[in-house]
Amino acid sequence: MEEGFLEAFGRLSLQPPQPQPRPPAPPPPRGTPPRRHSFRKRLYLLRGLPGSGKSTLARQLQHDFPRARIFSTDDFFFREDGAYEFNPDFLEEAHEWNQKRARKAMRNGISPIIIDNTNLHAWEMKPYAVMVFQTEQKNLFRLEMDMVVFRPEMKKHSRSPKRKNTPNERTL
Repeated sequence: MEEGFLEAFGRLSLQPPQPQPRPPAPPPPRGTPPRRHSFRKRLYLLRGLPGSGKSTLARQLQHDFPRARIFSTDDFFFREDGAYEFNPDFLEEAHEWNQKRARKAMRNGISPIIIDNTNLHAWEMKPYAVMVFQTEQKNLFRLEMDMVVFRPEMKKHSRSPKRKNTPNERTL
């Protein structure tokens, strides 16, 4: 055992070790490199009563982020001449149309995506939330979802407690 120990010390040197040459780097893979997204995509679900400022905020976001796309179910009801003609019989079809447009934008990597609907009912918001999860599962990109809630100010003499925001929900 002593001989092996002495032999090991005999190989030691007081000189700094010489750098070993690195093996050559492997050649880059052929074909298109995988997409790398260094930032997260965003989906803004605007929620509030008609006239509460959702569209104004949507336009401001689009001004601040020029690549932003606004998707509103109301767009379905605009005629070619620019006049708005709402027909409740086509509301379900209008929501499906808007969801298809938003889904296509997600697949194309558009960010931010702004959903400018009243979204007062869970059934109106659910398809967009499901799109986020489906998109993440396919590893196309990670998407963050924010919900912006517009509520009228509480009256001074109101006795009802103020509702607290859930995570990813902001009140304006």
